[in-house]
Amino acid sequence: MKHWMSLALALTFLSSVWASPKSENILEEVLYNNYQNAILSGNSQNSLMGFTSEEQALFVDALWDLSEDSHPEALKALNEIDTFHYDLIERLRVAILRLKYNRAQGLPADLEAELLNILLSPVVETRIIYTIAAYEAELLAAGHDKIIAYAKNHLAYFDISEDEVRRKDITNDMVTDLFYHTPDVTTYMNGEYVKSVKIFMFCRDNRLYPCLMVMRNVHGEIVRNEDGSIWTHPALASSARGLPSYTRNGNTPAGILTIDSVMPSADQQISFGKFRRMILNFIPKSRDEVLLKSLLPTSSHQEDWWKPTVVARDAGRNLFRIHGTGKLNNDPLTPYYPFMRTSGCIAQRENAYPEMTYKDQRELLDDIMTAMDMVPNYQNEVKVKGILYLVDLDDKNAPVLAEDLAQRGIE
Repeated sequence: MKHWMSLALALTFLSSVWASPKSENILEEVLYNNYQNAILSGNSQNSLMGFTSEEQALFVDALWDLSEDSHPEALKALNEIDTFHYDLIERLRVAILRLKYNRAQGLPADLEAELLNILLSPVVETRIIYTIAAYEAELLAAGHDKIIAYAKNHLAYFDISEDEVRRKDITNDMVTDLFYHTPDVTTYMNGEYVKSVKIFMFCRDNRLYPCLMVMRNVHGEIVRNEDGSIWTHPALASSARGLPSYTRNGNTPAGILTIDSVMPSADQQISFGKFRRMILNFIPKSRDEVLLKSLLPTSSHQEDWWKPTVVARDAGRNLFRIHGTGKLNNDPLTPYYPFMRTSGCIAQRENAYPEMTYKDQRELLDDIMTAMDMVPNYQNEVKVKGILYLVDLDDKNAPVLAEDLAQRGIE
């Protein structure tokens, strides 16, 4: 018996239990979890013949993540699955996984030949170029120098290979302009985000250190505490595997994301905590990123600080959330204590520690609902909506504090 759910069946199922304009986010997670369960039970399909490209990608995502966690069932499935009917990008990803885990000495000859032929074309799918660039070391070690050389003929390759070199610190003036002069969102996505919050999350280049959020409410006003001081909220955007944001399970990418409701329930409490996780989405692709730029002041249009979200989107990253955790950080010497690092999501502190008990996800949900002029209750959580600006300020090795923002005119 199959332990996964087809796209059509899942859509029918979800439409009957969850009415939401972002139900595709829920579907995506349902399918991903089903694929993981199928792999762990030893019942994963041998071929995804007839499955959509989106379903293939989610299956490979599930296989990738379980392989990185060294689950023997995943490594067994990695040996056995037949990728003949997969799309080229998914065949490439499975082949790279096999290189990473010593399941192959090199790419299959037919895949290598097809890639070389595709790379000779003037226009190649960006995700293929990004995947080759991101796993350059593995491909070179397997002797695929020609694939790398051909891929480097495409400018997109250098979005990855020169990720750190190209990025420069955002100036204080740009930070101030971003916080005080982001455009209104009346026309963005037909006004879908008019009655929503704007959250500005300021981080360090070194994501081992916690970030800090500030917020504007539904009226565009700075959210403040009762004493008049600016509202702040700590968070972490750090990959547990120490990976860059353009790779799967890497850091949360800098740039712009949207907050689009919550998952139906807090159903995976060890991983995501006691409170419902918020859904994050990329800004949809548009020519010259005009849609994304419509959310930025002109001072940022030609800058690089927001481009990691574009690269991560086009590299195929997904399933971003803001969530707590059921896990404890038992090492107070870690720079991010008492946070737990994630697979790319934005983390909240949770659980009882000697100094205090944290429930940051609960507080953040309530504060967003209040800023949206809603009663902070369970029913209104599904209406949570906003635009998140995630900014890497500088390379200082320290948590971002309110004083750091005050120095940039945010207070």
